[in-house]
Amino acid sequence: GGLLRGAAFFVGGALASGAPFWYIHREARGPQGLGEARNGMTKIYCFSGTGNTLWSATKIAQTLGSGGELFNIACEARKPSVLIEAERVVFLFPSYAYQMPQLVRRFIDKAEIRAAWTGAVVTYGSDQGGALAEASRALRRKSIRLSFAGRIPSVENFIPLFGSPSAKKIEERIAEQKNATERIAQSILNEETNSIWTFRPLSALVSFLFRSAKGRMAQAYKLGAECNGCALCVRLCPARAIRLEDGKPVFSAGCEQCQACLTWCPRRAISFARLKAATPRYHHPEIELSQMLG
Repeated sequence: GGLLRGAAFFVGGALASGAPFWYIHREARGPQGLGEARNGMTKIYCFSGTGNTLWSATKIAQTLGSGGELFNIACEARKPSVLIEAERVVFLFPSYAYQMPQLVRRFIDKAEIRAAWTGAVVTYGSDQGGALAEASRALRRKSIRLSFAGRIPSVENFIPLFGSPSAKKIEERIAEQKNATERIAQSILNEETNSIWTFRPLSALVSFLFRSAKGRMAQAYKLGAECNGCALCVRLCPARAIRLEDGKPVFSAGCEQCQACLTWCPRRAISFARLKAATPRYHHPEIELSQMLG
């Protein structure tokens, strides 16, 4: 429909515009190295659909060693209450149409957070837009200052709009993601701090259009004859927006557009709008399905 096409137009145009991301200041708590970083538990909360964000979160947790603990936001959000207590807390999430996934925002709103240092890290394909600004505002409403905001470039994975990435592009972006993830891990260890500009009117407009169209966008998912009712998509969906009816998946308006169902379907039975079953899907090549389900 017109609303869906309008949202896609504004999303694509805004991403291409490369809206700036402003660092106001940057400092570290002393010249700490990996072996000199202050001891303390770091809890990492991750949201991921195609594995890009999960890959970075896993690498950061590995760098932190025994001091790092990784949590799945989708699973944690289902708990009746959430208490987060740690020396450091980090939220990792992708940028969806210039904003945080709504599930991540609701999780932050719900959680009681007790930490000396709080970070937010966004993975993005073209530009993160106002995702970090939204995280900062969400924390500010809880009287928590965002200590550190970080960006990690990754492979653009919304293939219904941007198409399948080439092998060369995947290789280039994964190299960028690796380098950025390593820098972010060091920043967390050093408890670096920075500030961001949170006034992002273009991002707010794009996000409004995207979220207004979400209900109709869920109707654009199509099911091919290849579907055998395995229910993998139901198990994968972080928003619980897919249910089985008569042995076949049905998609609801709660969809986050994370692309997990479309990406991981072993039979390519799920498509979106004009996306064809033969179109190559993308997930991070170093992330296995078992990790997504874990």
